[in-house]
Amino acid sequence: MTEDLVLPLARSATVEAAGGKGQALARLHAAGYRVPQSRILTTNAYRLFVHHHGIKQKLLAAAMPDIEAGQLQFNGAAERVNALFEACQMSDKLIETIDGVYRDLGGQERMLAVRSSAISEDQPSQSFAGQHETHLSIDDFDSLLFAVKNCWVSLWSERALSYRFQIGMTNDAVAMAVVVQHLVSADVAGVAFTANPVSGARGELVINANLGMGDSLVDGSITPDEFRLDRATLAITSSRLASQQNLATPLGSAAESDRNASEESVGRTSLSSAQCVAIGRQALAIEASFNGVPQDVEWALSDGELWLLQSRAITRLPAEPLVNVRWQSPEPGAYLQRTQWVEHVPEPVSTLFEDLHMRRSLQQAWGRNLTRRGNHDFEDTQQPASFCLTTTVNGFAYRQVGEPPRTGTVDPKSPKRPSIWARYQAKLQAYLASTLKWRFIALPRYMKVIQYWQQLNPTTATLEQLWKGIRVLSQADASYWFNGGVWHVFAMSRGTEAQLQNFLQAHSAAQYSSGQFLSGLKSPAFESQVALFHIAERIRGVPALLDRLAKHPPQSVLELLDADPAVKPIKDNIDSYFDQFGHQLRSMDFVEPTECEDRLNTLRSLHGYLCDPSLNPQIKRERLIQNQRHLQRRASRCFRGKLKLRFWWRLWIARRYYPYREAAMFHLGRAWTVLRPLALELGQRLTDCGSLAKPNDVFYLTTEELGRAIRSVIAIDRLPATHRQAHYPDGAALPELAALANDRRKLRNRRKKLTPPFLIPGPPPWSPLQDKTSDEEFGDGLQGSPVSPGRVTGEACVIRAVEEFAAFRPGTILVCPMTTPAWTVLFPHVIGLVTDIGGILAHGSIVSREFGIPAVLGVKNATELIQDGQTITIVGETGKVLL
Repeated sequence: MTEDLVLPLARSATVEAAGGKGQALARLHAAGYRVPQSRILTTNAYRLFVHHHGIKQKLLAAAMPDIEAGQLQFNGAAERVNALFEACQMSDKLIETIDGVYRDLGGQERMLAVRSSAISEDQPSQSFAGQHETHLSIDDFDSLLFAVKNCWVSLWSERALSYRFQIGMTNDAVAMAVVVQHLVSADVAGVAFTANPVSGARGELVINANLGMGDSLVDGSITPDEFRLDRATLAITSSRLASQQNLATPLGSAAESDRNASEESVGRTSLSSAQCVAIGRQALAIEASFNGVPQDVEWALSDGELWLLQSRAITRLPAEPLVNVRWQSPEPGAYLQRTQWVEHVPEPVSTLFEDLHMRRSLQQAWGRNLTRRGNHDFEDTQQPASFCLTTTVNGFAYRQVGEPPRTGTVDPKSPKRPSIWARYQAKLQAYLASTLKWRFIALPRYMKVIQYWQQLNPTTATLEQLWKGIRVLSQADASYWFNGGVWHVFAMSRGTEAQLQNFLQAHSAAQYSSGQFLSGLKSPAFESQVALFHIAERIRGVPALLDRLAKHPPQSVLELLDADPAVKPIKDNIDSYFDQFGHQLRSMDFVEPTECEDRLNTLRSLHGYLCDPSLNPQIKRERLIQNQRHLQRRASRCFRGKLKLRFWWRLWIARRYYPYREAAMFHLGRAWTVLRPLALELGQRLTDCGSLAKPNDVFYLTTEELGRAIRSVIAIDRLPATHRQAHYPDGAALPELAALANDRRKLRNRRKKLTPPFLIPGPPPWSPLQDKTSDEEFGDGLQGSPVSPGRVTGEACVIRAVEEFAAFRPGTILVCPMTTPAWTVLFPHVIGLVTDIGGILAHGSIVSREFGIPAVLGVKNATELIQDGQTITIVGETGKVLL
């Protein structure tokens, strides 16, 4: 521990030595900005304290969370760590070092500020805002010693421990530097954002300010004034003045802040227009000094002088929003909807998926379907004769309803109306053959293609093989959907459910709905959770392993298992789980990784089962089955004679065919487990030749652009070296494709913030679809489709994408755009479900009933109208959501 314990701002500083805040202050000082005179007590000082007392391992052990009522708690851990620090005194060397800092800064004559600077804070991906301590108005040496030690302790606070656990950061590598600086006697303080941190708008500069010290603003105890400036002109475009009821005074008392403002300050603006312009100009200059990265700048005004206290990249800055977005049909007379297959593509699609899979593979499979019906020639179903069945508007997938124009031959045959006997035969064939065709023809055919291309090693395959494999697998998946596969099973499931629903509406006086009778049925999504729970049970049988896995972040589960050869059978169980269920998707778009590639959310679910064995899904199923039998017997007493027989028939046939939909859907997208490695290998080779910037860019090119890039590589490779050097010195590179891919990736990210309408432009005149705009609200509630019975009141947790799963709070009502198989890991922990789109056959509907969760789907704009944390009530029998 002989390294530097103190750094002046004049010295260059690394994050490892000075922490995030210390490094940023050193950069600001080096760039010539006005920064308070400071010294950085480096992370070596913290490590010296820990090493001197030999408490590192004790700290790590004490920081382990406790499990209470199935939830991890960190308050006990924080108390144990605090007790360790309390029992340890500063060494003479540290006291001497801190005394030198105190004297260098003239602590005898002026007040100081002490700010924590952890090596993990103030980063673009995580800020640790408010997690660590800051002390102001330090006026003696003993207070300085206390403040430094308290900053070190705050590295292990309940908030910091919980935050690190949530993001998967381990405790063994953390360290804390401390910034000691002159206290700025601020008349006004605040933060300036060089982009709007909420909307992501890059043309706006946002300033928050309050009278007095800035600590009140940072800790959230005061509502600041807000000023929005045009970035180009620095003109104030809007302002919002808050009541400065908690004025933070800089000096004048022993307390750090006086929380009671004088009446004269209430309603007074904290900044003049000229001051806003000066702060905005300084913030933009700092952004330029930090390589153009949008900044979050802490500042203070004292006696008319502007001081800079901190600058960091805006954490998790959203993509820049799109403006003047219009939702228009691709051609006059077209009606679009986000249902059926489209429900499995919740986000804007990638370029290759739209061009290859939607516009080509699905269109061709759909055309074969229509051709077999006898009303169309295949050419009628393909462009340009036909519209594109699955298209996009602002990047979001839509399905166009209706049929294409029929054959244009001179003497088209008029379709004959089938006889009663023919219609009866068709219905009988549908009942008997639809699921058989799926199980014994469509599914084996699909799996055969997957298994064939699975044998190809992407790294040794030729470019031609990679490209052909991608196209063939896309065609196979589209065929599995339309040609004897999911589509036919879907229709049978929907038809039998509708027959039951119509019967109940006609004869049960609205007492019952079909959704009440379709729970307790098996589905692959539910079975995946049963398998995961069984793995948790095996781990629970090894107490030492349970304690180790449950008290470490889910991100480290596999690493911990790999480190212990004695538990290899359990690791093999997890690998077997991913072999069976790892192909499940967060989206049908093959740009997104499969569950097997991105295992974190599955491991989070496993971790939840480890902490709370009461989540046993098998027990829930048995309870549902018992309730279902009771409900069926009670409902049957409402009918007499033939009606009772019809009830039992409709119920039996619906429960028989309903599960097939989810069973068939379980395999949809399985081809992507083979397609994605082929595509990424192709992307790698195009990256190597200079046509792409990174392998993933392959998903942001059209089929024509990819074909051109592939042909270029093949043609160049075939040329003699002399001709290659003479005629094509740059090789096969097409650098314009990299720029195109980058632009399209950015556009897709910006489009993710849009909320696509359910219908464009509205309900078609020939369809029973209802435009939900007219009846989506009633009084203090919203209306959707009742899909899973039950009534529950609770806190709403709004999750808009799989990437936000870490923010999910167990025991809440999940509110989301829609669910796909990737969302199943959350269902054991939710008490209710509300989605923007979906119906009785949606994934969320089926899985909700499997878990016995009340659910209302198809509540238009639920994720916009319901606030995160808001208390709501959902009524699964009527489809009402009460706010």
